[in-house]
Amino acid sequence: MTDPMWLPVSRRTLIRAGAWAAPVIASAVAVPARTTSPPVEVAAVAVATTIDGYPALAVESTEAGVPLPSGQYFFTATGGVAPTAGVFVVSPDLGAYTSPAPPGATTAMVILPEDHPVTSFTAYIITSALPDGIDPDASLTVSLPLGIGATVALLPDGVGGPEAATYGPTGMHWPARTPRVDDTFDAVVEVPPTWEAIDAAIRQLHASHPDGKAKIVVQPGQLPLGAGARSSANGVLQGIGGAGRAWRILVVPRDGWGTVTGSGSVFAYESEGYSFRGVNGVALVGFDFTQQGVVVRSCDDFALAWSTFGVLNVTANEYPTSGVELIECVLPDQLDLDGDRMAFRVANGYSIEGIEMRGCYVAPSYRAASSSVHTDTLQTSATGGGFIRNLTFADSVFFHSSSQTLQFEYAENVSFTGTALIGGLRGAGRYPFGGDRFVPTAENTLWGGRAEQPHAANNVLLDRTIVMGAISEYWQIVQATAVTLSRPTGAMPAEADVRVDEQFATRDQALDPEWLEQHCPLPTPSRLSAVWSALVA
Repeated sequence: MTDPMWLPVSRRTLIRAGAWAAPVIASAVAVPARTTSPPVEVAAVAVATTIDGYPALAVESTEAGVPLPSGQYFFTATGGVAPTAGVFVVSPDLGAYTSPAPPGATTAMVILPEDHPVTSFTAYIITSALPDGIDPDASLTVSLPLGIGATVALLPDGVGGPEAATYGPTGMHWPARTPRVDDTFDAVVEVPPTWEAIDAAIRQLHASHPDGKAKIVVQPGQLPLGAGARSSANGVLQGIGGAGRAWRILVVPRDGWGTVTGSGSVFAYESEGYSFRGVNGVALVGFDFTQQGVVVRSCDDFALAWSTFGVLNVTANEYPTSGVELIECVLPDQLDLDGDRMAFRVANGYSIEGIEMRGCYVAPSYRAASSSVHTDTLQTSATGGGFIRNLTFADSVFFHSSSQTLQFEYAENVSFTGTALIGGLRGAGRYPFGGDRFVPTAENTLWGGRAEQPHAANNVLLDRTIVMGAISEYWQIVQATAVTLSRPTGAMPAEADVRVDEQFATRDQALDPEWLEQHCPLPTPSRLSAVWSALVA
């Protein structure tokens, strides 16, 4: 066995199954600069390897002999695997620094305190001890405090390409450090569907159980109007909780998804939507905001999960925003709206440091034919300084809006794993354009940057991902593994593992409905109720 303290960091490290099982590798190797953006601090690197024959993830400092950054290293398993005690192993043994997942959870942690001496470690799953019925595409992913994580296939002989995947909500993703609905709790509070009651319960439980498992169950009903989902809006929940709790406080409808809804119209979301402002150490799971807009503002260690939205934004403009998880967040219906469907925005020199989207589904936004408003499915932007760093997209799907699918600027350290990015008119069979809507003539799927401001997305990793459409030259892709493209592109690195699939080649041809339903099932209310049935304990 290789000494884990001296595991080599190699971009060519592969596990035994060959090309389709090649892991995402976060490389610290210098890449020729294509932009004029400031350098990004990457103090640690993760790489897929093997240990005792098991697929593993090695983490080490980018500077020899220098301890790894302090903080939380999250190891999240998919495919029915739970990284619990007995199957989740860290070598060398880090003792109390290691926190296996509790039964039924999917995320284990390594927590390195200030002034620790650890310069590297390796984590793996004893796959021989796993029960039968594990998804052959099961994987283990690590997220780092400073640096880009990596993914390794746990059962590499069974790994398939991206065309074998399912994109969107499946009920298999769950936010980190968030107890499940049916866990044993130290405290449970039931409240009526009002923001005042939820606010008071969060404050009470954070004070009385700062390190315990706490749950707030919300009775069925309609939450009242908010003050808007603008980037400057006051919050319906504001200045509550605390980052770094052992467990996030779980806020969940008592009777499952669809039983607690919002008020107001998505077309008036700027004045009637909901802002979560300065909410820390909290997870809201299972809410139906399909007809509302929501903005996450100045939050740290906050999650939205197993919920539906009309518009969903994240912003940092008065404090940094960090550690935000959007887990199986679904924007199910097309919107005839002049504006972005989702946006990550920073302003006034503040930055977003870490957003994870896993198992998400984002339908398009179509602007009026007479409108010139930029209308993207997901846009990142900065006004007055700031960056959007450490973005993770996994098992998700994005459909093309009137302008672009993803329109990025000022984005650093971006990874896509098992994600479908659908450009052009390929999604128009499911989401048709009305006669009064602007119909795009391009297929700008990964877009952004321009000659006078070339920074779109830097340090981008693609793994088992489909890109249907064009990729801007201002996207700096440094690693591409098992990637399917609809057309050749010069945006890929020299050692990219990519193929072109002719079935996706035509920009203005709608995708086969059978392909869509197999790989991107329409998130109807009945389907969501089924895949999220675990919300009803």
